[in-house]
Amino acid sequence: MVQQAKTEVKVLAGADGAVALLLDELCAVVQANGSDGAQRPLISFATGDTFTAFFRALDAEMQGGRLNSNEFIGTHLDEYMGFEPKRAGGMVHELILRCPGVREMLARGSFLPVPCHGAEGSLRAHEERLARAGGIKLQFLGIGRNGHVAFNEPGASFDEGYHVTMLAESTREDSKSRFVPDNPPRRAVTAGVKSILDAERIVLCAFGPGKAEAVRSMLEGDVSPNCPASALRRHKNVLVLLDPAAASRLDSDATAGASC
Repeated sequence: MVQQAKTEVKVLAGADGAVALLLDELCAVVQANGSDGAQRPLISFATGDTFTAFFRALDAEMQGGRLNSNEFIGTHLDEYMGFEPKRAGGMVHELILRCPGVREMLARGSFLPVPCHGAEGSLRAHEERLARAGGIKLQFLGIGRNGHVAFNEPGASFDEGYHVTMLAESTREDSKSRFVPDNPPRRAVTAGVKSILDAERIVLCAFGPGKAEAVRSMLEGDVSPNCPASALRRHKNVLVLLDPAAASRLDSDATAGASC
């Protein structure tokens, strides 16, 4: 039986309060790993509406010179099948729209995009690139309302690395607006749960009442593929940032003293 680690949970006054904390997390990793000529740290980003304000703030920090994008390497969690970085609707395209500094990183090879065509060789090569970069120091995560992390849908194995997966209908429905007038893709390439748990530090954000049940299952339900996010309780260094709505179904004892 795998021993569960203690997960740190902070309930913020609102979602906007997460932006400064997320920037602090990133800057702390850059400063800790960039000193004394150490290898630039690898930061893995999550996309989606949860992180919109953070990416805009991140770009402001980069453009203002307060954070040097040459001091870290970037990557991300997942990509829709066949969506090259310039294709609208894709994850890298979304990142660039919200944080144009990512385009510069991509051009100079310091942003490592997920191989969008899903060939087995390309996925293993991507994993090797991440390993050569020193492994992921900081992994940002969101959670789907069905408990998915990245595109690991309910039932996903905890033992997989990067792989191609079918998307749940609820996941496709949630992404519908970004593909209008077309239908959302049915398949995607994703970091597996094993890949996510290999990160040194994980920071997950969840906001709004639509995430409340998934958050409850993640933190208080069984550790099970039925809720892929529950696997995070096996990691020793996880921070979960919630707003009151997302935390509304948690046992009050679980969040006592965790508000800020």
